[in-house]
Amino acid sequence: MKIIGLTGGIASGKSTVAQHIRQQGIPVFDADAVSKAVVAPGTEGLEKVIAAFGKEYLKDGGLDRKKIAEVVFNNKEKLKLLESIILTRVWQEAEQAIADAKKQNSPMIVLDVPLLIEKEWYKKVDEVWLVYISPEEQIRRVMLRDGMTREQAKARMANQMSTDEKRKYADVVIDNGGALENTLAFVQKEIEKIRK
Repeated sequence: MKIIGLTGGIASGKSTVAQHIRQQGIPVFDADAVSKAVVAPGTEGLEKVIAAFGKEYLKDGGLDRKKIAEVVFNNKEKLKLLESIILTRVWQEAEQAIADAKKQNSPMIVLDVPLLIEKEWYKKVDEVWLVYISPEEQIRRVMLRDGMTREQAKARMANQMSTDEKRKYADVVIDNGGALENTLAFVQKEIEKIRK
Protein backbone atom coordinates (compact mmCIF):
# COMPACT_ATOMS: atom_id res chain seq x y z
CA MET A 1 0.00 0.00 0.00
CA LYS A 2 1.26 3.45 -0.89
CA ILE A 3 1.12 6.28 1.61
CA ILE A 4 0.69 9.60 -0.18
CA GLY A 5 1.27 12.93 1.53
CA LEU A 6 -0.91 15.61 -0.08
CA THR A 7 -0.01 19.23 0.51
CA GLY A 8 -0.19 22.69 -1.03
CA GLY A 9 -0.10 26.35 -0.17
CA ILE A 10 -3.03 28.49 0.92
CA ALA A 11 -5.84 28.64 -1.69
CA SER A 12 -4.05 26.14 -3.96
CA GLY A 13 -7.08 23.85 -4.25
CA LYS A 14 -5.72 21.04 -2.08
CA SER A 15 -9.12 20.42 -0.47
CA THR A 16 -10.76 20.07 -3.90
CA VAL A 17 -8.13 17.49 -4.92
CA ALA A 18 -8.58 15.63 -1.60
CA GLN A 19 -12.36 15.58 -2.14
CA HIS A 20 -11.90 14.08 -5.63
CA ILE A 21 -9.58 11.39 -4.24
CA ARG A 22 -12.12 10.57 -1.51
CA GLN A 23 -14.84 10.23 -4.16
CA GLN A 24 -12.73 7.50 -5.81
CA GLY A 25 -13.17 5.40 -2.68
CA ILE A 26 -9.65 6.06 -1.45
CA PRO A 27 -9.18 6.76 2.26
CA VAL A 28 -8.15 10.36 2.94
CA PHE A 29 -6.85 11.40 6.35
CA ASP A 30 -7.67 15.07 7.03
CA ALA A 31 -5.00 16.36 9.42
CA ASP A 32 -6.77 19.72 9.92
CA ALA A 33 -10.02 18.09 11.03
CA VAL A 34 -8.17 15.66 13.29
CA SER A 35 -6.08 18.43 14.88
CA LYS A 36 -9.35 20.07 15.96
CA ALA A 37 -10.82 16.75 17.16
CA VAL A 38 -7.84 15.85 19.36
CA VAL A 39 -8.44 18.94 21.52
CA ALA A 40 -12.25 18.70 21.56
CA PRO A 41 -14.03 18.98 24.94
CA GLY A 42 -13.37 15.95 27.14
CA THR A 43 -10.26 14.78 25.29
CA GLU A 44 -6.87 14.01 26.79
CA GLY A 45 -5.40 16.44 24.25
CA LEU A 46 -7.45 19.32 25.64
CA GLU A 47 -6.48 18.37 29.21
CA LYS A 48 -2.78 18.48 28.23
CA VAL A 49 -3.15 21.88 26.50
CA ILE A 50 -4.93 23.36 29.54
CA ALA A 51 -2.34 21.82 31.90
CA ALA A 52 0.41 23.46 29.83
CA PHE A 53 -1.22 26.83 29.16
CA GLY A 54 -3.77 27.38 31.94
CA LYS A 55 -7.53 27.38 32.51
CA GLU A 56 -7.92 30.85 30.96
CA TYR A 57 -7.66 29.14 27.55
CA LEU A 58 -10.93 27.31 28.11
CA LYS A 59 -14.13 28.69 26.61
CA ASP A 60 -17.49 26.92 26.93
CA GLY A 61 -15.70 23.70 27.93
CA GLY A 62 -13.52 23.75 24.82
CA LEU A 63 -10.30 25.35 23.67
CA ASP A 64 -10.42 29.10 23.08
CA ARG A 65 -8.74 28.91 19.67
CA LYS A 66 -8.61 32.65 19.12
CA LYS A 67 -6.97 33.32 22.49
CA ILE A 68 -4.41 30.54 22.14
CA ALA A 69 -3.62 31.58 18.55
CA GLU A 70 -2.76 35.09 19.73
CA VAL A 71 -0.25 33.65 22.21
CA VAL A 72 1.47 31.10 19.99
CA PHE A 73 1.82 33.34 16.94
CA ASN A 74 4.06 35.67 18.94
CA ASN A 75 5.94 33.03 20.89
CA LYS A 76 7.87 30.26 19.12
CA GLU A 77 8.46 28.28 22.33
CA LYS A 78 4.75 28.20 23.17
CA LEU A 79 3.93 27.30 19.56
CA LYS A 80 6.35 24.36 19.78
CA LEU A 81 4.73 23.24 23.04
CA LEU A 82 1.21 23.42 21.58
CA GLU A 83 2.27 21.62 18.41
CA SER A 84 4.04 18.87 20.36
CA ILE A 85 0.79 18.15 22.22
CA ILE A 86 -1.44 18.27 19.13
CA LEU A 87 0.84 16.84 16.43
CA THR A 88 1.78 13.77 18.51
CA ARG A 89 -1.92 12.91 18.74
CA VAL A 90 -2.61 13.71 15.09
CA TRP A 91 0.20 11.37 14.02
CA GLN A 92 -1.20 8.59 16.27
CA GLU A 93 -4.55 9.02 14.48
CA ALA A 94 -2.77 8.99 11.09
CA GLU A 95 -1.04 5.71 11.99
CA GLN A 96 -4.42 4.24 12.94
CA ALA A 97 -5.89 5.40 9.59
CA ILE A 98 -2.93 3.79 7.75
CA ALA A 99 -3.44 0.52 9.66
CA ASP A 100 -7.19 0.57 8.87
CA ALA A 101 -6.51 1.20 5.16
CA LYS A 102 -4.07 -1.74 5.10
CA LYS A 103 -6.71 -3.99 6.70
CA GLN A 104 -9.16 -2.97 3.98
CA ASN A 105 -6.55 -3.83 1.31
CA SER A 106 -6.67 -0.29 -0.03
CA PRO A 107 -3.98 0.28 -2.70
CA MET A 108 -3.26 3.70 -1.18
CA ILE A 109 -4.10 6.18 1.54
CA VAL A 110 -3.76 9.94 1.27
CA LEU A 111 -2.67 12.03 4.23
CA ASP A 112 -3.99 15.55 3.59
CA VAL A 113 -1.52 17.63 5.63
CA PRO A 114 -1.07 21.39 5.05
CA LEU A 115 2.27 21.43 6.94
CA LEU A 116 3.52 18.09 5.58
CA ILE A 117 6.93 19.50 4.65
CA GLU A 118 7.33 22.06 7.44
CA LYS A 119 6.68 19.42 10.13
CA GLU A 120 8.85 16.85 8.27
CA TRP A 121 5.99 14.38 7.82
CA TYR A 122 7.16 14.02 4.21
CA LYS A 123 9.74 11.60 5.67
CA LYS A 124 6.89 9.34 6.83
CA VAL A 125 5.17 8.95 3.43
CA ASP A 126 6.05 7.12 0.20
CA GLU A 127 5.27 10.03 -2.13
CA VAL A 128 4.60 13.74 -1.77
CA TRP A 129 1.87 15.17 -4.00
CA LEU A 130 1.90 18.95 -4.19
CA VAL A 131 -1.06 20.96 -5.46
CA TYR A 132 0.62 23.88 -7.21
CA ILE A 133 -0.51 27.29 -8.43
CA SER A 134 1.69 30.27 -9.20
CA PRO A 135 2.27 32.78 -6.38
CA GLU A 136 0.38 35.41 -8.41
CA GLU A 137 -2.66 33.12 -8.78
CA GLN A 138 -2.39 32.28 -5.08
CA ILE A 139 -2.62 35.97 -4.14
CA ARG A 140 -5.63 36.40 -6.43
CA ARG A 141 -7.45 33.40 -4.93
CA VAL A 142 -6.71 34.37 -1.31
CA MET A 143 -8.07 37.89 -1.99
CA LEU A 144 -11.18 36.44 -3.61
CA ARG A 145 -11.79 33.69 -1.05
CA ASP A 146 -11.06 35.61 2.15
CA GLY A 147 -11.96 39.14 1.06
CA MET A 148 -8.41 40.36 1.73
CA THR A 149 -6.44 43.18 0.21
CA ARG A 150 -3.38 42.30 -1.88
CA GLU A 151 -1.11 43.32 1.04
CA GLN A 152 -3.03 41.15 3.52
CA ALA A 153 -2.89 38.18 1.16
CA LYS A 154 0.86 38.62 0.65
CA ALA A 155 1.42 38.92 4.41
CA ARG A 156 -0.55 35.72 5.02
CA MET A 157 1.49 33.90 2.37
CA ALA A 158 4.78 35.27 3.74
CA ASN A 159 4.06 33.34 6.97
CA GLN A 160 4.14 30.05 5.06
CA MET A 161 6.76 28.11 3.16
CA SER A 162 6.42 29.12 -0.48
CA THR A 163 4.93 26.65 -2.92
CA ASP A 164 8.08 26.98 -5.02
CA GLU A 165 10.10 25.86 -1.99
CA LYS A 166 7.70 22.94 -1.44
CA ARG A 167 8.23 21.80 -5.04
CA LYS A 168 11.73 20.62 -4.08
CA TYR A 169 10.12 17.92 -1.92
CA ALA A 170 7.37 16.86 -4.33
CA ASP A 171 7.32 13.55 -6.20
CA VAL A 172 4.18 14.59 -8.08
CA VAL A 173 3.30 18.21 -8.86
CA ILE A 174 -0.42 18.72 -9.53
CA ASP A 175 -0.73 21.93 -11.54
CA ASN A 176 -4.02 23.56 -10.53
CA GLY A 177 -3.50 26.81 -12.42
CA GLY A 178 -5.79 25.88 -15.31
CA ALA A 179 -9.20 24.26 -15.70
CA LEU A 180 -10.32 22.11 -12.77
CA GLU A 181 -11.21 19.18 -15.06
CA ASN A 182 -7.57 19.08 -16.27
CA THR A 183 -6.34 19.02 -12.67
CA LEU A 184 -8.69 16.20 -11.71
CA ALA A 185 -7.87 14.22 -14.87
CA PHE A 186 -4.18 14.42 -13.95
CA VAL A 187 -4.93 13.28 -10.37
CA GLN A 188 -7.00 10.41 -11.74
CA LYS A 189 -4.05 9.25 -13.88
CA GLU A 190 -1.81 9.23 -10.81
CA ILE A 191 -4.41 7.22 -8.87
CA GLU A 192 -4.66 4.68 -11.71
CA LYS A 193 -0.86 4.27 -11.78
CA ILE A 194 -0.99 3.19 -8.14
CA ARG A 195 -4.08 1.01 -8.57
CA LYS A 196 -2.28 -0.98 -11.28
